[in-house]
Amino acid sequence: MVLPPDLELRLCSYLRARLKSSFPTIIVSNREPDDYDGSRPLVVVRDDGGSQSNRVLFDRSVGVTVRYGARAAPKSCRDLAARIYGLLTDPAICSLDGSPIAAIEEDGCNGPYFVAEDANIARCYLTLEFSTIGEFQ
Repeated sequence: MVLPPDLELRLCSYLRARLKSSFPTIIVSNREPDDYDGSRPLVVVRDDGGSQSNRVLFDRSVGVTVRYGARAAPKSCRDLAARIYGLLTDPAICSLDGSPIAAIEEDGCNGPYFVAEDANIARCYLTLEFSTIGEFQ
């Protein structure tokens, strides 16, 4: 049996490992904590699914939300979102040990761009598209 990879888990772990030294209080998760108050940078990774292109390959669309800094001073949020975009579109991600990512579909990668926010926290969003290898069970 071949299952779609747990891309949220993999990408959250990858980003956490790459960003923790520069942002010691960063939260990287697949959902926003209920008690999030904006005092720490937040990255939320969401696998939006996709089709299965053959027995072992899955096309996956991923959305990433970044919340960081004041809405009136959004540069720190945009810079963090751009760094995340760079990390997740670096071809080296495909050759990491155990990576389920076989290819980055560049025409499906967009952003980062600002999103309207009611709270006084800057918010950016970016999308990515990957061809991934399923998990064998």
